[in-house]
Amino acid sequence: MNTKLNRMLFSAFILSALLFGSCKKKEQAVSPPVPGNEFITTIKWRFQNAANANDTVWVRWYQDPNGTAPPDTSQAVANLKKNTTYKLTVHFYDETKTPILDLTNEIGVDRANYHTYWFFQTGGIVGHVTITATDHDTNNPPLWIGMQDNFVTDTATCSGRIEGRLRHQPNSKNGTYAPGSTDNDETFTINIH
Repeated sequence: MNTKLNRMLFSAFILSALLFGSCKKKEQAVSPPVPGNEFITTIKWRFQNAANANDTVWVRWYQDPNGTAPPDTSQAVANLKKNTTYKLTVHFYDETKTPILDLTNEIGVDRANYHTYWFFQTGGIVGHVTITATDHDTNNPPLWIGMQDNFVTDTATCSGRIEGRLRHQPNSKNGTYAPGSTDNDETFTINIH
């Protein structure tokens, strides 16, 4: 009887060792792949006067997708009013696609946690234009994106340039410029009258 009991206990031990041993898997952290930089040929800025929605100015910057020609800046000049608040929205496109691919929502909504848009002023507008982001991502705490902004001019008549730069910062966005890489940068001329 002892032998029979020993066999049953031994069989139960082997069976439980197989059951519990086969369920153990090596734990492994799985992260989704980090999306690459966006291919952008065209950037448009839309200035809409906050006091008069009919007062809207569009500017366009275009880069040859082959990179063989300099950027087309013939439509990259904004003539704005002094002492005015504009709602500025930034739009991104890939014009190598048919129809043209609008990347604005992909960058500013779907991948908002990966991007920031920066403005760098030069020339006579420095100190006379204030740009404040009004859009935020879903990070905790939320960080600004910069594709929707208040663009405020003061009482000075002046001209200068603003360089816009889209930073691609997957898994590193922290509200500063440094992490990541540049998806695109472009320069617009701003005249304030």
